[in-house]
Amino acid sequence: MKIVTYILIGLLVITLAGGAYFFLAVHAPMAVDYEKLKQGQPEYDKARKELSKFKEREKQDAAWIGPAMETLKSGLANDISAGKAEVTTTGSRIIINIAEGVLYTPMSVTFARDSKPALDNLASLLKEFKDKEIFAGNMTQPAPAQGKGRKKVPAKDARSLAAARSTELVKYLEKNGVPAEALIAASYPARLPERGFKIREKKTVIIISTPATAATETPSPKQETRPAPAAKSTPTVTSESAAPQLKSIPISTVPPKKVP
Repeated sequence: MKIVTYILIGLLVITLAGGAYFFLAVHAPMAVDYEKLKQGQPEYDKARKELSKFKEREKQDAAWIGPAMETLKSGLANDISAGKAEVTTTGSRIIINIAEGVLYTPMSVTFARDSKPALDNLASLLKEFKDKEIFAGNMTQPAPAQGKGRKKVPAKDARSLAAARSTELVKYLEKNGVPAEALIAASYPARLPERGFKIREKKTVIIISTPATAATETPSPKQETRPAPAAKSTPTVTSESAAPQLKSIPISTVPPKKVP
């Protein structure tokens, strides 16, 4: 009987030890991790919502990029086959490169004499993108001074010449139906790093993209502020109430009588 009792006591001790080990080694750390997860849950929910917004935007971008690429490639087919234009996409943007000679006179802001059909064709293609941003930029080489005397044309650096060309192109596109709020003039330096384009320099660059929108932040719940408890009024202690008044003892100035 004693052996059975000892065995039961041993099993009880082992069970208690196992329970204590489970609590200290497994349950307590899991409880701490769970509290951390609860604290980070709002941030996780916010990140998940942002991710869903990005995914939805990617779907929207993919929806318009495919048909737009086909339209632009078809409209610029002649220049593309001649090696004077290319249409490609990167991320959520469509990039059109047009060789300099198609639209401009070399080393000048002036449009080329035979550029009007190409300009009109470009305007007719771009005016369909009313809800997009259209960056119209140029990339060229610096122009040296030309002529002599009063007719001398001063030299222009590459950036200034490119900026002037982009401004004129934006004005032309706006006059021919492309929404003014969609057009943005840009300029590039004479050379850029290699980025895999067929037309690498001396070109007009058109970039079509979805306008950037500011993310709306959800207002945080207002914390209820409770009024501070009113301070208990404490009676003011004056010098009169702090201690009882001492009555003055009268002092006689008459000398005392002698006792016989």
